[in-house]
Amino acid sequence: MNALTATTLALGLVVGSACAAPVEKTIEIVGPPIKLRYGEVHNAWQPPIDFPDEVKQKFAGKTMPVVDWTVDIVYKNGSQVPLYDTYNHHYILSAGTRPAMQRFHDMMQDAPYGLRAPNGTVGWVKGAVPPTQQDDGVQTPNNRKLLMTPAIHHQLLEQASREAGQAPHVAQIGSASGAEERHTSHRLPQGYAYMIDSPEALTPLFHFINTKDPSRAAINSAGDVPVSKLLQCPCVNQFLNATDGTVDGWEPYPPFGTCSPDFFAEGNPSCDITTYQGGWRCCEDGKFLIELDDVDVDDLPYDEVHGKFIFTYLDDDAHELGLKQLQFITQDASGYLDVTKGNIEYDVPACDLRNTRPEDCIYESSTVNFISGEIDADDDSLMSIPYTVGHLHVGGIDVTLYDDDTGEVICRSEAIYGNGTEAGNENGYLIGMTPCSFLTPPVFPKNKKVRTVARYNNTEPHTGVMGLMLSTMYEVPA
Repeated sequence: MNALTATTLALGLVVGSACAAPVEKTIEIVGPPIKLRYGEVHNAWQPPIDFPDEVKQKFAGKTMPVVDWTVDIVYKNGSQVPLYDTYNHHYILSAGTRPAMQRFHDMMQDAPYGLRAPNGTVGWVKGAVPPTQQDDGVQTPNNRKLLMTPAIHHQLLEQASREAGQAPHVAQIGSASGAEERHTSHRLPQGYAYMIDSPEALTPLFHFINTKDPSRAAINSAGDVPVSKLLQCPCVNQFLNATDGTVDGWEPYPPFGTCSPDFFAEGNPSCDITTYQGGWRCCEDGKFLIELDDVDVDDLPYDEVHGKFIFTYLDDDAHELGLKQLQFITQDASGYLDVTKGNIEYDVPACDLRNTRPEDCIYESSTVNFISGEIDADDDSLMSIPYTVGHLHVGGIDVTLYDDDTGEVICRSEAIYGNGTEAGNENGYLIGMTPCSFLTPPVFPKNKKVRTVARYNNTEPHTGVMGLMLSTMYEVPA
């Protein structure tokens, strides 16, 4: 089994029409084992693992154009792991030279959410004041933004490259996508590709949750498939300190105080540490999401799984193909214009079944963002979106991006659910999202107002859900 590491890519490009069509090739990379007990969380970066020699030799000093990829969870024998045994909450991949990936991996240690705890919300929330940190008795401002933004993640990758004495460019891909990855295409429209410069190694973050309850009965039919409550990351063993805003002594990621005005007005529990019940902030690496009062975790069996990537790439240098660079951006249903990029997650309250038919129980979150995903109302430079796809959790119906001026649908991404027992078709689990790929990508100013609308079935409540559009952006030259 090949050792793995992944790529945190979000760069894309347009292939020159004058070039002959290059050959497509596929590589499969399987990561080192992840061992978890029931209810346990893995949310950390794996050590760098080499690309195949043929890839390293082909693209030494060059740029590898990736045109598609898939993510999966497998056992040692290569068979797929069902989501009711191990759940993929999300993943992120970073790729570049081996020294750069090693340095980045070292930088990301002691990070319970897989990323360093943020220090302040400058650039994320309007009017945020840079926090200060004590340094040998001198107060110095710290303007580091939240790391959930792909741009900040990319800055850390560039920092790691410089500190390793490497060229500053590295590749990144992924952020929020998880369980739906088996059935979500990442193929860009013809003429585009994701890029990795000098691909020597990749380092992946996998946020996996062991959902295999040892007391569970055998699964013989779709009706036996349990949709685990652990997917919502319940806060059962974590200490939330309302005084200093920490979770188990760590700065939460993201900090509380980043909700949209509507969610704050609604009193959504996810907006405040005093009402927070569950979600990513309680899904730290190494934590258990089950009550431990009557359980001795040492008696729980370990399950061993692997993260797996399949990359499809063009066997030629991306720059020789005339490719143009893309960036990864996000529109968040919990954000709002220049006020906040968003809380990333929110809670969905249950509807009143006494007065509502179950099929009519729909909770809708609707907000207006700038299409760039940023909070800069003055940036009117042009951008296009060649590909976008929604991200939801179990219970999600769809997420739609509208032109807020005209009401025109830019993209509607719909949830796909399983209806069987086999891995990849788990009954009641969200197993795919329909993407939007544009042959002629729409062009907008970055401060174009778009409406992000996410819908959930709320016959029962959900904590820590997300309503995101995960987009690629090409900055159109002036």
